[in-house]
Amino acid sequence: MAYDSLLKRAQQGDMEAFAELFEPLRPAVQRTACRLVAPDDVDDVVMEVFLKAWQSIPRFRGGSALSTWLYRIAHNCAMDVRRRQQRRRESTLSEMVEEDQPLPDMPDDRQPTADKVLADAELAGKVRQGVERLPFEYRTTLQLRFADGLSYAEIAAATGVSIGTVMSRLFYGKRKLRKALEAAQIEEVL
Repeated sequence: MAYDSLLKRAQQGDMEAFAELFEPLRPAVQRTACRLVAPDDVDDVVMEVFLKAWQSIPRFRGGSALSTWLYRIAHNCAMDVRRRQQRRRESTLSEMVEEDQPLPDMPDDRQPTADKVLADAELAGKVRQGVERLPFEYRTTLQLRFADGLSYAEIAAATGVSIGTVMSRLFYGKRKLRKALEAAQIEEVL
């Protein structure tokens, strides 16, 4: 069945058409969520993305590709989860400080995700650690470009910034990663 026909049916409330249209995009949404939130939160983010897409599909006008629109929803949902976790973490810490309790070991947000095939290889592990240490904006932009293969325009639409900002983040992100890898004496990657 043609894409336009599926889209029109989905916009009119046809759940089967929606599923047929979006199911091929699920792996990309999961990869995006894996890069932005903790592994325990990935399924919740994916579910929230498709729920929001279902609720919003009647208003989709085709100004961008459906996949780009979905990346944007995924990015926003993941950022919402990160903000909620940060608020919870801060409120828990402030409560513990007020009650004079010892602070627990907090998880390190820079831990590499388990979504890389070459996670066991030493070189891949060092590169991944270098990427994880990058500021969030650079890390996300590099991952969307090189891991997901998005174009500059798709990254701009997915993250809500201009193409110029995407280009700048890629340039400076690669520069910072190169310096980190040089410091770790990984010159063969460069």
